[in-house]
Amino acid sequence: MAAACISFRWLELLEKEFDKAYVDLDVTLAVMETEDSECLYNARQRMSTLSSCFAQLTHKAQTIFQNSAKVEAFK
Repeated sequence: MAAACISFRWLELLEKEFDKAYVDLDVTLAVMETEDSECLYNARQRMSTLSSCFAQLTHKAQTIFQNSAKVEAFK
């Protein structure tokens, strides 16, 4: 069960780091908003894509970790 706990903790820390980096980048883009609106629009579109991919990846990882925890519990 220890490996499953470590996996879930790792996932939680990774999500927090991603969220912080995403917010920091969003704030940076907000500061630059007056410079080039087309470039900023493209950057925000890419941020949305990255966020969506990361959410899907973490969801899949969480499912794998849950399945591993179940397998460990039955051993």
